[in-house]
Amino acid sequence: MAGANGAATPLTTTGGVPLASFPAAPLVDALRATAADGAPRRVVLADGGNTLEAEVCRARDGRLFVALGYPGADEFEPLRDLARQMAGIVDTGAILDILCEAAAAQCDASGAAVLKAIRSEGEVVAAIGSLAVSKGRRFPLAGSLAREVIRTRDIVRVDDFLGSPRPLRGAVPELRVGPVLLAPLVAHDTMLGVLAVARDIGAPTFTAREAHRLRVIADHAALAFWKAELLEQAQAADRAKSRFLATVSHELRTPLTALAGYGELLADQVIGPLSESQLDVLERMRAVTQHLSVVIEEVLTFSSLEGGHETVRPTDFLAADLLRATAAVVEPLARQKHLAFHAAVPDEAIRMTSDVDKIRQVLVNLAGNAVKFTEKGSICLSLERRDGDVAFLVTDTGIGIAKDNLERLFQPFAQLDAGLTRRHGGTGLGLYISRRLAELLGGRIEVESEPGKGTRFALVLPRD
Repeated sequence: MAGANGAATPLTTTGGVPLASFPAAPLVDALRATAADGAPRRVVLADGGNTLEAEVCRARDGRLFVALGYPGADEFEPLRDLARQMAGIVDTGAILDILCEAAAAQCDASGAAVLKAIRSEGEVVAAIGSLAVSKGRRFPLAGSLAREVIRTRDIVRVDDFLGSPRPLRGAVPELRVGPVLLAPLVAHDTMLGVLAVARDIGAPTFTAREAHRLRVIADHAALAFWKAELLEQAQAADRAKSRFLATVSHELRTPLTALAGYGELLADQVIGPLSESQLDVLERMRAVTQHLSVVIEEVLTFSSLEGGHETVRPTDFLAADLLRATAAVVEPLARQKHLAFHAAVPDEAIRMTSDVDKIRQVLVNLAGNAVKFTEKGSICLSLERRDGDVAFLVTDTGIGIAKDNLERLFQPFAQLDAGLTRRHGGTGLGLYISRRLAELLGGRIEVESEPGKGTRFALVLPRD
């Protein structure tokens, strides 16, 4: 190597040790042997307390390549970094892209790809570099390298892909690569796919060390890939559930609306006079119809929230007016149970800008729960100003909630006590919906409770 003044500059290792200080004989012998039979070889060179590892391999055109490194060096630290990086990603597409980039870099390849088996065909689901032209292409599995990897669950290597009559070559005639190395992606005894790396035509073949490195990469990636696929399947099932609930709820709401309308006609005695006993039965029917309507609305709101379709429609209003409107709905329910009911409205007017319908829905739900789970005592609605926020408070003297169960309250379909839920009714969605709506409005729900002494819920929202 020539220096700035034209003089020869001795080559050194990254540790500053001149290469010339290591004995050349073992390396020369390895070069001669690899030149003769083409098999890669690894030798360790020693110079006193310094050691250097050399790997010799031969390309198709006869050129010899030497890779140098320190024995015992932690060459797999980048692989551990890769595992940590993929562990934080749940999107399979992103994982596959990162996997291809890492495989190409770690194996000194010009391209990388991930292949999956789909019945009798294979498909290239991700690809970069010299293999990018194959992305999205399908090919017959029979006779393919991918089929061999799937069958053996082991590393497969081809030194001249262009010269081999493989199905992928026929499906992608513009693919121009030389040496190819493939490893299985297996997690929990499930074959997820095949990881492949390739080099350009005339490049050296992949060494045993690179084959081992690709296998380690594949093993790390397979677990992350498997978890991401499970999560995506769960999310798809959750979306299907939400669509089903929304469809069924819409189908139920249409005849229910007609039923409620006929009930109103009968109650108003438009069709003809009714006796006292008939009016009593009709009132019970109307109560059941109203309860069913509330259940359906809860399911529809749940489906809308899960699908991300709920939107905020802000308007200006007085907090006290909203509190009075909530009290008008809940007070009759409290009086039916002979509960004392009180709405404390402050003298100071508090003006807000938010979605009044969503706030009313949350408050009616919180206050309705207070009535439902209070057998004796009182229910109180009140307001508090908190810096830039407004707190709507619902306080009861009901059964209370144990501290360990407070967070479970807000889980969908959660039931703290199956007996209580069955006795009082409900879908188990009300508090979950209330918290989601509060968050949608930029607020939160706070809860304080003590078993046997009652509960206080606070809906805290920004004034603007």
